[in-house]
Amino acid sequence: MLEQDHISETTKAYIADNFQNTELGLVRIAKNLGLQALSADDLISHCQIIIQATPIDDVEVHGKNYYFYCKEYSAVLTINRSSLGIITAKCHR
Repeated sequence: MLEQDHISETTKAYIADNFQNTELGLVRIAKNLGLQALSADDLISHCQIIIQATPIDDVEVHGKNYYFYCKEYSAVLTINRSSLGIITAKCHR
């Protein structure tokens, strides 16, 4: 069976609305993106904006993860396909 290597706008919107993280995961994401001053709710909103702002052509699917390469916010989010948890968040220049 061929593995899907791209996603639809519908899937991208679903991920933006339904990703999840633990409190410690959010602390790690905030640190990696330099957003420690944001509240947890604001950080979640910011991650949603990053996901939504990433063009479909800049989203990759490899194995069990989605990779969102958002040039507008200079960020890369790695999201687990089954749990929709953000695994890593990095500044991307």
